[in-house]
Amino acid sequence: MTAYEFNKFFALEEAVEELPWVVGQLKQAHAEMRELRDAAILSKRLVLARQNSGRKTTDAEVVALQERFEAFEEAVAAWVDKFGQQGIILRDVDAGLIDFPYRAESTGEVYLLCWRLNEDGIFYFHGVNEGFAGRHPITLLPD
Repeated sequence: MTAYEFNKFFALEEAVEELPWVVGQLKQAHAEMRELRDAAILSKRLVLARQNSGRKTTDAEVVALQERFEAFEEAVAAWVDKFGQQGIILRDVDAGLIDFPYRAESTGEVYLLCWRLNEDGIFYFHGVNEGFAGRHPITLLPD
């Protein structure tokens, strides 16, 4: 999804109403991703330990390692897609960084309502090309 290809725009109130669903989904994503990440890390450590001990890594071990990393990448993509189907942009699974597309009625300009896991509400927004570092207080959001 590029910066301007949004399938839904949220009013601030609508985005806030989505937060319980978002939190529940992020908890599920974190649990799934933790398992996949742990399996990939363990596999990588086993391959490195074998290589560091002077033993040759088997093709099966290399394939298993690659499959675990691919499973992790596929899971990330699936979670991004699941959020995207709701019109919500999942930027970072680990940080729980979420954007809700918003269009100002007065100007037609598009902004992103920005929320991160453990924030009590949506308090920031940024332009579509600014990212997290360009967050502004929600009180400055054009209507």
